[in-house]
Amino acid sequence: MSETLFQELTDGDIEALCRMIASGHRPDLSSGVWFDSLVGDSAAEITTNGWKAGDYDRLDLSLPLEWDNLCADDRSWGSQLHGWKFMDKPIREFLATGDRAYLQWCLDRAVSWSERYSSQETDNAIVWYNMALGQRALRLAGLIYLGARNGIAVQELRTLLYAVNRHELEFALESSFNPRTNHGYFVAIGQTVLGTTLDAVPELERLAQVGRERLAVMIRTQFLPDGGHSEHSPEYHRMLMHSFQLAVDYGLIEDSELTGRLRKAADLLGWMIQPNGSLVPLGDTPYVNMVDGSHPLTLSPQTNYLMSGGADGENCKKELGVFPESGYAFVRSGQRAAGAPVAASTYLAFTAAFHGRAHKHADDLNFVWYDRGQEILVEGGRYGYGAQLPADSPLRADGFYYADPFRQYVESSWAHNTVTANGRNHDRRRTPVGSGLGVCEDRSGVFVLRGRIDHTGWTHRRIIELEPGLGLTVIDDVQSTDAIRRDYQVWFNVAGQLDLLNDPGQDRARLLWGTADAEWILSLQTDPDATIHAPVRESNNPLRGWRSVSDGTREGVWSVCLEATSTRHHVFRSRFTFCEPAPEE
Repeated sequence: MSETLFQELTDGDIEALCRMIASGHRPDLSSGVWFDSLVGDSAAEITTNGWKAGDYDRLDLSLPLEWDNLCADDRSWGSQLHGWKFMDKPIREFLATGDRAYLQWCLDRAVSWSERYSSQETDNAIVWYNMALGQRALRLAGLIYLGARNGIAVQELRTLLYAVNRHELEFALESSFNPRTNHGYFVAIGQTVLGTTLDAVPELERLAQVGRERLAVMIRTQFLPDGGHSEHSPEYHRMLMHSFQLAVDYGLIEDSELTGRLRKAADLLGWMIQPNGSLVPLGDTPYVNMVDGSHPLTLSPQTNYLMSGGADGENCKKELGVFPESGYAFVRSGQRAAGAPVAASTYLAFTAAFHGRAHKHADDLNFVWYDRGQEILVEGGRYGYGAQLPADSPLRADGFYYADPFRQYVESSWAHNTVTANGRNHDRRRTPVGSGLGVCEDRSGVFVLRGRIDHTGWTHRRIIELEPGLGLTVIDDVQSTDAIRRDYQVWFNVAGQLDLLNDPGQDRARLLWGTADAEWILSLQTDPDATIHAPVRESNNPLRGWRSVSDGTREGVWSVCLEATSTRHHVFRSRFTFCEPAPEE
């Protein structure tokens, strides 16, 4: 039985423990910091009419609850339910108003859950799934802390302590902690906070100690020496960096080497903010507004400057940011003058790495480009996850996990600004190669970025030469390493807000786009020995010419393909140039 640790405690022992928990010792959970899912319905709507998560049906959480029958058909929804995400808005409302009914509503459901799972087994694997385990532990610690400070009943606390005991046993399982993905963080922080909240119980001191050890492992494995998160996604970089920073703020991480790595991660986050204020959508990153005031300040003054619109921190003096271990390079040009508007910057983000499968799209040597106050070259985005493919699906051999065809499209190589061989996705099952970033330099205002990635049977070398406000040149050197002739394709995705101005069927040497107000024209030209195919926009069969800015949405872009056929070696030179429109007659 998992309740043995607390079975012998008398009511007086429970009351004494309650007073110790409420004494305000570290960590102080009175702010409800771990109840952080604040989108969606109001607390009153959730407690009265049920909880709605994303696009899922509203879930009636009236007691009594048959927990095993709730959200059983969808792992994502089930993980949110058993992670107690539905408690966040009610707890926040309690903290804001002092209305104890909201706290009691959460306590009642936590007790109900504990009565079902603390000492009984279940066939529902998601209940003790690592992500649900870690996130629920954070909320369990917060509930116990807030309950202890606000008159929790002895029997309620006893029941929640039984849940703590069961969580301790689950955390001890080797299968609960996977340091190779961000799920390991939630396990580590969950057990650290839960153990520290209850460190008045000597038997639980080890829980917090192991949690801190796991947090140290996670920082070193998730964040590379230059501060980059290893899962190829600025959104997961932001999310994990913020979470680790909370651990630092609450005194759970004190090692100077680890905090130094987090400061580098905070510096890197600033380079990931586009001139329009959004997070650059590489990998599994949806639209995230970084300048709306909703994000806490970081350990980086330069990042804080961007996030606050210059109200906090200090302006970055550099225009080129290079992160060699992570495989990122960035240009933000036009920001040297104090007070210069961020939106006026030229911006380019280049990714040249394959650290592992987690959140990795088929996007080797991909880049995005923003110039003249406008997105120019964009990429597919995230779209969301949805149901997983069956384990025996042949699509898994192509690196896909999810069943939605549009999700598969945004992961595909042609949804990114990259190169393919024989029109096939990059192989994400091959051995990770780490960073492929080469020398990146500022040549008196012309920025030169280099990268190399080896594929199975062929190699891709890319050089980007960016002249802010004027244009850029992309040199793609592709070469077979197995002597096989291939058809090579270069893919560009031009922002859908631009209008295609010329007929590709009549002018195969170049493509022209323009803005609605006719301020300038963007020209794309390539060498004559490569074919420019007609751009495709909003095609459904096959899926091409789309991107997803926020989950579940899609919008049109111009998908451009350049091709060289039946060759062992080819060098593409693609030149994008800004020019003024011809004067009207």
